[in-house]
Amino acid sequence: RLTLEKSEMKEHNKSQTVTANILLAHGSKDPRWRTSFENLLEKIRKHSPNKIFCLCYLELCRPSLSETVNDLTDNNPKISNITIHPIFLSAGVHFNNDIKTMVFNLQSIYPHLKFKINDVVGNNSIVSNAILKVVTS
Repeated sequence: RLTLEKSEMKEHNKSQTVTANILLAHGSKDPRWRTSFENLLEKIRKHSPNKIFCLCYLELCRPSLSETVNDLTDNNPKISNITIHPIFLSAGVHFNNDIKTMVFNLQSIYPHLKFKINDVVGNNSIVSNAILKVVTS
C-alpha cells in the first residue's frame, strides 16, 4: 500500500503543477509594432483557453519579462513552471545572452519556479516553411 500511496501523491502533485507560457518579443518604441503580437496572443488564448499565456517585451516597451513574471506569481500562486517562447526569427545576442541572463536573475528571485526557455520560433521548420510559402506565393 505504501507504493500506491507514493504513486497517488505523485499524481496529486502533478495535478497541482500550473505552467504559464510567456511570449517574449523584442519590443519597439512604436506602439503600432505591438499590434501583430497582441493579435497573435489573442489567437493563442482562443486556441488554448485552459492554458495561461502572456506577452511581454525584451526592451523598449512594457511589460518586461520581470514585470510579467511578477504579475503571474502575484495573481496565480499555483504557478510552478514558466515556459518562455522567444518570438524571434533567429538566435542572436538577445537570445544567447540577454534572455538567459534575465531568466538566471529571475530564478534567484523566484527559486520555487522552474523556468524553461524554448528555442526561437524562427528555428522551427513550421515557421521557416510558412515564410517560404509567403515569399514564394
